[in-house]
Amino acid sequence: MNLLESLDLSFNQLFGKIPKHLAEGCTSLQILALSNNSLQGQIFSSNFSLTKLRILQLDGNKFTGKIPDSLSNATDLSGLYLSANNLSGRIPSWLGNMSSLRDIILPNNHLEGPIPLEFCQLRNLESLNHAENNISGSLPFCLSPPLITQVHLSKNRLQGQLKDAFYLSSSLVTLDLGYNQLHGSIPTWIDRISDLTYLILSNKKLEGKVPTQLCQLKRLSLVDLSHNNLSGHIPHCLDVTSLRDSSDIVEVPTFIYRRDRPMQQLVETQKRKGEAVEFTTKTISYSYQGKVITYMSGIDLSCNRLTSSIPQEIGNLTRIHTLNLSHNNLTGPIPWTFSKLKQIESLDLSTTI
Repeated sequence: MNLLESLDLSFNQLFGKIPKHLAEGCTSLQILALSNNSLQGQIFSSNFSLTKLRILQLDGNKFTGKIPDSLSNATDLSGLYLSANNLSGRIPSWLGNMSSLRDIILPNNHLEGPIPLEFCQLRNLESLNHAENNISGSLPFCLSPPLITQVHLSKNRLQGQLKDAFYLSSSLVTLDLGYNQLHGSIPTWIDRISDLTYLILSNKKLEGKVPTQLCQLKRLSLVDLSHNNLSGHIPHCLDVTSLRDSSDIVEVPTFIYRRDRPMQQLVETQKRKGEAVEFTTKTISYSYQGKVITYMSGIDLSCNRLTSSIPQEIGNLTRIHTLNLSHNNLTGPIPWTFSKLKQIESLDLSTTI
């Protein structure tokens, strides 16, 4: 079928390997979607002829081995979705040479090594998801794609400081770096990311103060800075975020299926699947995904070294569902303004002085 441009066999019960003749003979193929099956083995052999491939969707299978170098022949690749497999080895540096790449979605594998420095060349990158792998090393200082909206690098072994990574990524909506080994302070340039809505920097070795620049992020609705070494007082100005009222609720745009636009259909579906944020409430960690995220709001500053009293302005966060200030060195009374927290579902002020 050398004229075939799109093949979608997702959500079936297929098993075995990707047929050799498919990878060699379907030379016009632009979209290959085989997700959520039971396919296994290596993804492609060296005899790879899908040079026009733009979307490769193989998530939710049992593929093993490395991301094949033969895939570098698909120079127009814009979406790579390989999550929830058993892939190993390093993230290929040649991905950074593929200027059309918009989405690199590789979570829930066994990938290791650093994030390639070549990723700094990806000026069109919109989604980067390497969560739940064995990625190590530091964040490349030059990694700051101008169009990126989603960054999910949680549950890896990243080290070093945030420094200048994502400094120029002003379109960023989600920054999830939780459960790594990063240290240093939260950068003061964080207010440059004006669209930031979900900020997850938990379970690290971050120190210093909670920056007042967070107050400049008007769309902020989910913040997790727990299990760090943050000190000082809680900023009084946090009540200027979107948690204060319903005027800035972030809505996920409704996507209407278009039969004549299969590529957009796959891309939008994958982006919704890739946008998942983990947040702990009532001592249980939940994963919020898709439109559900827009209904969840919370602040978790627990397990730090914060001092002084709880600002009365926190009571103005009338949209907040979860507030956790436990295991700090806070003093003074519970602010009377907390009576205005009409939507609160979980409030934890335990183990404070």
